[in-house]
Amino acid sequence: MKYILILFLLTSINQSGISQEVEMITDWNKATELANQENKQILIILTGSDWCTPCKKMDKKVINQPEFQEYASQRLVLFLIDLTKEVVFDSKNPTNKDYEVFKKKYETNELPSLILTDTHGKKIKVLEGKKFDLENVMNQLSNNNAL
Repeated sequence: MKYILILFLLTSINQSGISQEVEMITDWNKATELANQENKQILIILTGSDWCTPCKKMDKKVINQPEFQEYASQRLVLFLIDLTKEVVFDSKNPTNKDYEVFKKKYETNELPSLILTDTHGKKIKVLEGKKFDLENVMNQLSNNNAL
């Protein structure tokens, strides 16, 4: 029993060390500046992480997966606009205004939305289909890697 517990603890420590989350940036100017410095595309993530069921699935099945994290760390700057429950019901919240600006600019009206842009924010593609399907998302990202 003692050996099983030790093995479990070692496995837990090892797994937590492998998956390092890519930083989610919430300031557009910072995102474009970083994208230019590192010559990376920007992936705009429009989500409602605490109330939108497809958004929660996307977080779990795509954003938090090692394959996506590795790809993003090498090629993307992640820009996040998260419409939490409190933001949705507070029209004066700056996040709500950001969401309105970005959904209009990039012509999307759904949550979640994943929008791939160049280093300056010029739209390359609004990802289509199931945003909570890792294979779907990775295929669309890798087929549009212009950098």
